[in-house]
Amino acid sequence: MIDAEPWVSRAHPGPRAKPYPLTPEQRQRVEAAIRPAKTEARVLKRAEALLLMAEGVGSGDIAKLLGIHVRTVFKWKARFSETEDPAAKLTDAPRCGRPVSLSPMPPPRASKPKRADHPKTSGSR
Repeated sequence: MIDAEPWVSRAHPGPRAKPYPLTPEQRQRVEAAIRPAKTEARVLKRAEALLLMAEGVGSGDIAKLLGIHVRTVFKWKARFSETEDPAAKLTDAPRCGRPVSLSPMPPPRASKPKRADHPKTSGSR
């Protein structure tokens, strides 16, 4: 996780960012989402951004730290403020369009007939 202290106390123009209100239970759930080794990178970035918002780090600084555009940070702030449980909004939203039609198991392949019924001759290929 990123240490937010140098970024919170950093001098910069304009008003200070207001910390995003996270309860201790919500914070635990967000930190638990970060812990698994196979966490998706996009979920990890959103969770780190949410934790930095809770510490009071500004949007521009969050964008610099995570390597994303500042508009993305604004979009995530709006997304997290829409709900009472921001940890539930870390994953991707459902997308429109045709659902995935691939099944988890590939269909069995049709076996090709063996060429054993055609005897090989020395003159043919």
